[in-house]
Amino acid sequence: MGTVVSFKRVSDAQLAQIVADPDQYWEVIDDPDSAEPSGYLDKAWSGLSDLLMSSGTGINLIADGELIDGSEDLFYWSSALVQRTAEKLRDTSFATLAAHHENASADDELDYLHEYYDVLMKFFGSAATVGSAAVMSMG
Repeated sequence: MGTVVSFKRVSDAQLAQIVADPDQYWEVIDDPDSAEPSGYLDKAWSGLSDLLMSSGTGINLIADGELIDGSEDLFYWSSALVQRTAEKLRDTSFATLAAHHENASADDELDYLHEYYDVLMKFFGSAATVGSAAVMSMG
């Protein structure tokens, strides 16, 4: 088993609640009727992070967010960081990232990473459109 990563769009009020009490994270974000794009990256986050860094985007999925005090696996991304990330993702095609993959002929792995790159782009694009912050959870 490996670590999975998920992003969740949050309002400023929700972020304040989570920062004040990280144990409330799942209660604050729980919205079974939400139609917003998923930020679930499965285990692709690691490979995507490597490609994003090696291609020079300046996006670091591991280090860009701020650890929420009192938690071990929750990081917040300010609305400004979400906006900058969305812009960089929009300007970076997956082909640009794939060119930096160690084994560019590994079709299955590249297909997997491409699928979740699309998820990442949609999530950040949607969150940026409404000016939201985000919380990244690792587990």
